[in-house]
Amino acid sequence: MRFELLDIHGKRVDVSNVTSFELTSEADAACDGLRLSFIPEESIDEICIVKAYSDERLVFNGFCDSQKLTADKSGRKCFIYARSSASLLVDNEALPRQYSCPTARQLWLSNAREFGFECGLPEVYIENTYAVSKGTSCYGAINDFVLALYGTPVYATPENVLKAYALSEKVKRLDGYTIISLSHIINRSEPLSLVDYKINASDAYSYHYKSEFAEKMGIRRRRLYNLSSMPLWQREMIVEKKLSGALSDYYSVQAVIVGECELSLFDRVELNSNDGEEYEEFYVFEKTVSKNESGEKTTLVFKKNIDGELINYVA
Repeated sequence: MRFELLDIHGKRVDVSNVTSFELTSEADAACDGLRLSFIPEESIDEICIVKAYSDERLVFNGFCDSQKLTADKSGRKCFIYARSSASLLVDNEALPRQYSCPTARQLWLSNAREFGFECGLPEVYIENTYAVSKGTSCYGAINDFVLALYGTPVYATPENVLKAYALSEKVKRLDGYTIISLSHIINRSEPLSLVDYKINASDAYSYHYKSEFAEKMGIRRRRLYNLSSMPLWQREMIVEKKLSGALSDYYSVQAVIVGECELSLFDRVELNSNDGEEYEEFYVFEKTVSKNESGEKTTLVFKKNIDGELINYVA
């Protein structure tokens, strides 16, 4: 992987003596994160833009959040942490307002075009109102809308095009890769069994969404939400996402692979079950490409769509 830096004066810095790097992409995180350590050949000014290439293909385009230059008896070392360009949308707050019958493109126009992003979002819309509350980021204003109607999160390509993830048509396998380890993980600390909410500020929490799947697995964990300021369709969407999102962390698989891997986020992959006899379908949720003195590896986290057996009722 090749890295290119630009300082605040527009001077390009080519990085040659890389000691380690880690590039992480996660489906429910707006930004990719890059940690880069190298030995500079000359003095470096304040870095603002960071790019990474794999075989001349741009794979990361972002901004430097933190820069640390260390000098000791072994020489000079530089460390940089950067987030991808979507950080512009995360760090800027959206204007609180109610949209009437909005489309995904309208949300892009209001919250992303001024930052230089192009629109590659699906053509989704709603014949209702959509509320953006105080404190919501520009990314959140767009992502919450698209996620509710399209079903997958929004991301920004290295070329600054906003798109929504889509599951791959083809189901893939890890055949052909050298697997260092394969871990099956059960996380019982995150799933919720019940969400209680109210639609009027003066009322009790008399509306309920529960997961019968979580209850069957012996999980008893609930949350309370006041959704009185939200339009009706957003209320149900919010509580459903709270439950289904927490359940997505229940069962996952982590694979560590030698070298680079061509799999991308939301690729469908068949993996051996825990007993190793059957295959189950997962999708790529997180991907980390890293390199240090031990060599280069790719760490993948796979998740599966779990039927939470959700029930909405009033009591």
